[in-house]
Amino acid sequence: MKARILLPLSSLCAVTYLCNAQAAESSREATTQAVEASSSEAAAPETSGGGAGRDPSADSDEDSARPAPSDSREAENAIYLDLLGPGLFYSLNYDRMLSDDFSARIGFSYLSIGASASSGDTTASAEFSYWAVPLTVSYLGIGSRSNMLELGGGPVIMHVKGSGVIEAEGEGGEAGASATLFSLTALAGYRHQPADGGFVFRIGASPVMAFGAGVLPWGYLSLGAAF
Repeated sequence: MKARILLPLSSLCAVTYLCNAQAAESSREATTQAVEASSSEAAAPETSGGGAGRDPSADSDEDSARPAPSDSREAENAIYLDLLGPGLFYSLNYDRMLSDDFSARIGFSYLSIGASASSGDTTASAEFSYWAVPLTVSYLGIGSRSNMLELGGGPVIMHVKGSGVIEAEGEGGEAGASATLFSLTALAGYRHQPADGGFVFRIGASPVMAFGAGVLPWGYLSLGAAF
């Protein structure tokens, strides 16, 4: 009787032990798989991306491959209108950068005026024409790349022509004269000219010295664009 009772109990204990052992083994396997999966996910950015596993020499090579910012002036040309200035009345000018610190300008100015008056049988008329070509070189090395002090000067070629006619009682007389003059001008003032192009503004002093005629205190105001 006792043997019949002990046999089923022993079988039940064996089955219970086997079930517990199998469950523990399955739990260990699941834990191991989870740890391996998390380790692979953590290691992936290090091997594929720019994390801690990236070669520092690659960063230095990329940095050296990038072009360094240039300090050179991109807009080397400018066109501006001078009010007064070396052209005396006005001048239209083309300006070209010779280097980062020097520029050269050539301009042209033209003016023609005519007038007449009459009184009784007397009539008088007069005409005046003038043109000028200023040629200057400027130093722009003091200041920033867009706002600077401009110092320079150069020759100015001028041509003046005048004539007059007087008629009285059917008789008249005419007189005229013309001359080509060479003068010098100096420049000292403020200049705004963005390095990459845009609005140009200039203002300053530009005394003109005509040979044999003394020095004319003069100034200039310029508006234009750089490109």
